[in-house]
Amino acid sequence: MMKHRKACPACQSPSLELLYKEPFTGSGMVAFLEEHYFGRASDSAAAETYELKTCSDCGLAFQAFIPDDKLLDEVYNAWIPGTDMEKIRRNYTFDEYRYLAEQVQFVIQHLGHPPGEIEALDVGFGWAHWARMAMGYGINVSGVELSNERREYGKSVGIKLQELGALPSRAYHFIHTEQVFEHLGEPRGVLEELVKALAPGGLLKISVPDAAATLRTLARGRKFGELSEEEQMPIIPLEHLNCFTHASLAAFGKLAGLRAIRPSFKKLYNSASGALEPKHMLRVIARPFYRHLYPRNTFVYFERAA
Repeated sequence: MMKHRKACPACQSPSLELLYKEPFTGSGMVAFLEEHYFGRASDSAAAETYELKTCSDCGLAFQAFIPDDKLLDEVYNAWIPGTDMEKIRRNYTFDEYRYLAEQVQFVIQHLGHPPGEIEALDVGFGWAHWARMAMGYGINVSGVELSNERREYGKSVGIKLQELGALPSRAYHFIHTEQVFEHLGEPRGVLEELVKALAPGGLLKISVPDAAATLRTLARGRKFGELSEEEQMPIIPLEHLNCFTHASLAAFGKLAGLRAIRPSFKKLYNSASGALEPKHMLRVIARPFYRHLYPRNTFVYFERAA
């Protein structure tokens, strides 16, 4: 039910140090699995051991023993049923959608292309929150997703489905990965495939949980069961197989020929409002007043009269 990673999944180095070890029958693991999966977890991993190792060369922390395909299917389709994922999809908040809008606006400004000329790839698009927002701005979005249920949903909202091993070369101006690389058994191979698909001058985003604080806590001798829920999240057994820090993530990108950039603060802040561009500033200030406060405008919201 488990596969053993004997070398670092990022740089392939065999120079590893054991950071933490506990059998899945240990009290901390049993309690976590029971609570995290609401009693749905089976004993499929009971004979196995949770081992967290760190790479002496690139600094990545990772689970040495990872689920095979059968156990992965059980975790993601039985322990985490689709009805729960549907609930997550429906319960996205206004602030979360606003944050997505800001991200999409930044990408458009950074690339400097009209939205309709931008080709984007959303890897592991899930319930297509980011993809639908990008399409709303006019970006052409393709997507990669393993779940058949979510692939069908993505197709229904207009995502052009792609397969990871058959991506067109140098085709995408922007590649979006959100909470993906921590789940991958072979992250290096996936990143190399994405780099091949990245257009010249393109941008690739990797967002993963920050495990730095948790790894420091474990190094001081704390047990998994003594960690808070927030501390456990970046190193979730059977799910978060790769536990990144900023340093190990930057090193991971460098191995594939990428370099981490510091985005323009002007573009980051301007993406929310446009107010930092002089030619837009007057419009940003004046348009809400004219449309909603000026008494003779013809931009009117109506509601049913009492």
